[in-house]
This record gives sequence, C-alpha cells and structure tokens, in this order.
Amino acid sequence: MGFGWQFHLSLLLAICTKGVIIIAVEFMDLPRTVEVEESMTTGVVASFTVNCTAPSSTGFNVSLESINPTVTFFNSPNALGNGTFQVTLRPGTALNAREVNQYTLVFKAECPGESSVTSQVYIHVKAEDILECDNTFLNTVARPLLVPENVPPEAVIYTVELKRRGSGNLTFAFENDSVPFTINSVGEVRVPATGFTRAQAGKLFQTYIVVRGNDGRSCRSFLVVQVQPVYHNTVNFTESSKAVSVLENQGPFQTVTRVHAYGGEGHVLYQIVSPGTDYFTIDSVTGEIKNTYNLDLDRNPGLAHTLLEVRAYNMLHPTDSATIIINITVQRWNLQGLVCHPAIYVTEIPETSPIGMSLTPVSCVHKDGDNISLQYQMENSQIPPYSFSMENNMLRVNTTLDCDSAAMASFKFQYQATILVTDSGSPQQTTKIPVLVTVSRVNEYMPECSPRFSSSIPENAAFGSFVANFSGTDRDYPFNNIEYSILQRGDAFYISRRTGNLYVLGPLDYEEQTTYHLTISLKDLDNDANSLLPKINFCNITINVLNVNDEAPVCTPAFQQHTIYSTLASNTNILTLQCHDNEEGSQLAYTIVGGNTNERFYMQGSTLFHKIFSYNRDGIFDPLIYELLVEVTDSRSTPRFSTTATVIVYVIPWTTTVPTTTMTTVTKMVSKMPIILHRTEEYWAPDPWFVVVLTFTGILLLLALSLLFWQFCWRKAPREISQPLLQSRGKKSERNYVVTEEPSKDKGKDYNEVLSLHHFDGCAQDPVTGQYYLYDSSSGARRWV
Repeated sequence: MGFGWQFHLSLLLAICTKGVIIIAVEFMDLPRTVEVEESMTTGVVASFTVNCTAPSSTGFNVSLESINPTVTFFNSPNALGNGTFQVTLRPGTALNAREVNQYTLVFKAECPGESSVTSQVYIHVKAEDILECDNTFLNTVARPLLVPENVPPEAVIYTVELKRRGSGNLTFAFENDSVPFTINSVGEVRVPATGFTRAQAGKLFQTYIVVRGNDGRSCRSFLVVQVQPVYHNTVNFTESSKAVSVLENQGPFQTVTRVHAYGGEGHVLYQIVSPGTDYFTIDSVTGEIKNTYNLDLDRNPGLAHTLLEVRAYNMLHPTDSATIIINITVQRWNLQGLVCHPAIYVTEIPETSPIGMSLTPVSCVHKDGDNISLQYQMENSQIPPYSFSMENNMLRVNTTLDCDSAAMASFKFQYQATILVTDSGSPQQTTKIPVLVTVSRVNEYMPECSPRFSSSIPENAAFGSFVANFSGTDRDYPFNNIEYSILQRGDAFYISRRTGNLYVLGPLDYEEQTTYHLTISLKDLDNDANSLLPKINFCNITINVLNVNDEAPVCTPAFQQHTIYSTLASNTNILTLQCHDNEEGSQLAYTIVGGNTNERFYMQGSTLFHKIFSYNRDGIFDPLIYELLVEVTDSRSTPRFSTTATVIVYVIPWTTTVPTTTMTTVTKMVSKMPIILHRTEEYWAPDPWFVVVLTFTGILLLLALSLLFWQFCWRKAPREISQPLLQSRGKKSERNYVVTEEPSKDKGKDYNEVLSLHHFDGCAQDPVTGQYYLYDSSSGARRWV
C-alpha cells in the first residue's frame, strides 16, 4: 500500500501512545498598532521576529496576505535573517489621514509541515496640520495652461490644489499683481470680468499663488497661463469716403447711394452715426441710403451739402466695425414744382370706418406763388384697388375696409395709394403724394358655438379619454383664435384651452350621474387693436354617460338559514333571495353551484324549492344540513358579474302516520339506484424537488459511510502494537472490553484471566460513533481505546 499507510499508522501510534508532536509557528514581537506620520514617504513601518518550533526551522515563509483598504503603499516583509522581518513603505508614498487614517495589514507565517499562523497590525496614520501645496504647475513653462482669448468673462480656468490643507481658514493671493486674473477665497482663478482684450491675446502670464493659513504658515503654487489668440473677421470698406449728387424735389424714398463693407461673414449691419438728420435713412441690411422727405433747397438751403458718417459692424461682434464718409450734394431743379403738405400721407383708421368718411385734406401750393388751379386724383395703382377716392383735395374711404380676410393679412393690413396733383400751368407740373393707410383691426363678431351640442361617453372611460371637440368659430382675424374654459367647478371633465377638445378628468359613474350639462366659455383673443376688449360667448353642451356593466349583484342578506320539515310540500317555496343590481336593464339569473347533495333543491327565478327527501336507511339517506351556494349572475352577455349567496337549510326528518286497513297491498318492485360511496384516502405526495434532494443526500451519506468503512477495515497494523495496549487492565477498564465470542462457559473464573488470553492484533474505527478499538482477528474480541 506504499508509504502513505505507514505514515498514517505511525501518526496513529503517536496519538495513542506518546501524544501529539506539535509543530507551531508564532510571531514573537509583532506590534499591535503602529503610528506613522502623514508626511512619511518611505522607511520602516514595523519589525518583528517569527519563531518556528519545527525540528528544522529553515525555509519557513512570511508573507503579507492582505491590506485593508487595498493600497500599494506597503512592501512585502523583508527577511533580515534569524527570523527577523521588516515592513517598509514604498518610495513616493502619499499618506493622507483625511482620506484613510488606518490600514490593517495581515501577515501569514508558514513552517515546514504545513503549519501556519496569521496575525495583523494596525497602521494608524497621524494627521499633521501642515499647509502644503500640490506643486503640479512648478517648472511648467514648457507646457503652460492654455486659455483661448474668447473664454467667457469670469470663467474658472484653474483651481489651486493643496496636498495638505492644514488648520483654519485659508487666504489665496497672487504674488504678482500685474496678472489680469482674479482669485477668490476658495482658490479659483477666474478670467477678468470684461474678458481678455486683443492686446492680451498671445501673451504668457506667470505668477505664484500664495496660500496662507491662520497659523502663519504658507505655501506657493506656480501658475503659467498663455492666452491663445482667436481669429476675428474684420469689417472694412474699400474706400474711406464717397461723393454723390442728387436732384431736389424728387420726392421721398429716392435712392441716394449704396454702401458695402467686406468681412463679417454675412453678419454686417449699417447705421448712420452722424449727423442726426431726419432727411436721410439707411437700410441696415442692404446699406441703401434714401431720403425720407422731399429735398427742397428753397425750404431748407442747408440740404445742399450733407456729410453722413456711416458705420458698418459685425452683429455678432459689435466691436468689429468700420466707417465711411458720404458727401451728398443736392442740386437744384430748374423748373419750379408743387409743394404739398403732407408730402407723405400716413394715417391709421379702424376697419369699421364707413364708406365716404373724410380723412385729413391734402394741401398743395405752387412754388412761384401763382394762382394756378390744382387737380387732385388717385392713381390706379391702389392696393387693394379702389379703396380710396379724392373729392377736391379731400381723401375719402371708397370701399369697406375689412381686416378679416387672408388677403389683407398678406398686406399687413396696410392700404397703399398715390395722389397725383397736377397744376394748370404751362409746362404742366405734377407731384405725387404717397398714401399709406394702416387699418386697425376691430373685434366685430362674437365667437360662435359649434353646432354639436351633445356627446356620449361610456362610464368606464379612462382618465384623459377624448370625449368630443366643441371648438367654436370666430370670423375676426386671426380666425378662430379662441380660448376655451368650463365655467362649472368640477372634476369630471376638462377642456383644452386652445383646441376645444374635451377630455375625461375624473371617474364617471352611470349609477350616480347619467348626464352632465356643461357651460363652455368662448373668449376670442387678439382680434382687436385693444387687447383688453375680448368678446365672450357661452355654449351649453350635454355629455351623456353610457351605462356599462361594471358592478356585481348584491344580495341582502348574503347569508341565510332556514329550517324545514322533510314532509314540506315540494311546491312550497322555501325562501326568496332578495338580490338587486344597480345596473339598469340587468336580468338576474340564479343557479345552485354547490352544496346541493343528491340534487334535492332547485331554483325557480329567485325562489328556492325542494324535491322529495329520502331518509330511508335501506336506500339513499339525505343529509340533515344543506349548505347551498347560489350564484347570482347579472347578465347573459359579457361583461358579466356575479355574486354568491349562502343558504343553510336544516331538514328535520318527519314521518306521517297512516291508518291500518285490511286491504291487501300489492308491492311493486322498483329497482333501486346504486348508492355511490366516496372514501377519501390520505397519502403523502411531496414536491419533486424534495424527493430529488432527499435521494441525492442519501446517496452521498451512503458513499461517505462506505468510504470510511473501507478505509479502516483494510488498514492492518503490525502485531507489535497489541502489546502496549494491554498494559492497564483494571476493573475500571473492563467495561470497555467487548467479546464477540464467549471463550469459556465457566462464569466463576476471573474475567481478567480470560481477557489476558486474547491477542489483539488490529486497530479500527467504529463507523457509527467514530471511536477507535483494538480487535483479535482470531477470536473476534474487541477493546475500546
């Protein structure tokens, strides 16, 4: 059987005779707790000695099993010889007591023979109130902090990092005050409030950030910031000045000139900077310069020469701009024309102005002052046509002014026309007066209700279900711009304020309320120049709740008890169930679904009847107590709801006495129905998983017992081990002897002499108790160890 069984046998002999040889290992002077300073970065943390009691202590091993929390700060134990070990910190370790103030180190020592022991040491990190900066930016001139020129004002570009904060409040300041940055009380470096200027773009700023504590300690962190320039599109004119000439008396809104600036990527706008004149205007997008009034040198000689300073700028960057000087010269017109007031006819009237209403008259005179008759007429270029007419010099309304049309909305509710004034002189002089009449909207019409005034919704409609659309109409522009609301305060329905869609808000119950009468408020919006004058109309609508079968019948009472005699006539009703259903039109159906033994009871409508009972011992014997379950159904179609009523009927057997007669009675044999007896047998049916687990556990137990029995039955010891086991044979130990065969029938002899005749040549273990015993293979005698 090899070396293994001899080793186990020797070990068993050592246990049985001489005791156990203990091979142990122990930590001699391992400290329980070690305190280290927070500033410690390398060095010895702990020293200890390991002692091994094995015959040969060479080759034992000491290892660092675990560190909690897990870090890489500590090296594995370093053997110094003679069982002495040291634990050191790795170089560059950064301990921080505010993050972790204690580490648990578990060591394991192993001796030859697989004997090992573990022990642990608590490394306590002692916090130091020392202010120390994290000099991440020291010597970083080659890689400064890059900040773009267009960074938002007051943006945080850097935050001072502290390796150790120290105690008390801290103050942050720049050692060099010439830097454009600011720093707050928490060490955040921010961009100036006005942002970076173009002059600062591309520059490199270097400074020290000084951090001071209340205890007078301080540290410095070096900061290097480079402002990166951002490219800007500049706006430029191709020329610095421009000279133009125009004729006088050409009327207003004549194009004088046009300017154009380059750059800005299509975001250039134009404006007249000076002088502040009302005679000229510029289109901010196209740069087209026009005269706003008729240029008349007789009335205003100062218009002969005008210098306009025009500025072009980028709308996204207003500081990117350029200017140009426009020299405008107004030349005289040789022929004297007509002067009209107003030169441009601009007015505003409501759309309800009647036909023929007079507006402000137009007054025109000849420059020469000659008494020449003037003729006023409307040109045919009116928009819309024939909106106005002229009577002498009076402008009148010629047609209905209607803003409630899509065509007028496309014209922005502005009527355009031109008055042509002609004199009777020779040569004939004419002038034109542009007419611009803005028609203001008037809220004329009342909102009208939808022709649909009723709708239906089932009572089981969910929250948010659509009921109907009750949108109204409004003929005022903008069309149908109505706000809806429900006047009644309730929680059954709600209406969309803009669309007029009605939705379900709360639960509906046909049994509580079948009809809802709602008043809807219709208020038109933005139909008048004065938004404070809306028109409100009220519409009455009806919501019918449709009945849905959603309630079960109710029986009162749901549990009844009745006592009858068995001789009660079968056509006599026992009881009538009082059941009702809140649903309209429901038809209740009654059915006995349980407890009707031998079918002795039946229902006719809601009334309970019985059949003839049998209490004959030779035949079917009916029970004396019936627990009837009557199912009450409310409908023959789905959805269907039902309830169950319980009726307990106590039957008292009763016989009727019949007088004896001499008449011979012929008994007709009637075949009896067989009696069906039911017998309940109880059996145990465990779940399948339990059977599988029980079977698997039994198999494992049998395998373990078989393996244990085989191991000790085939393990034979040499005959020499039986001699030491018989050294002590007192009366006290006689109870441990078991003799399987009786060696002698003479009971009077000393029992110790009989036992001394046995030769124990084997040792085994009892498979049930696990106790060892010696046995004689020839006689079968056993002795417990």
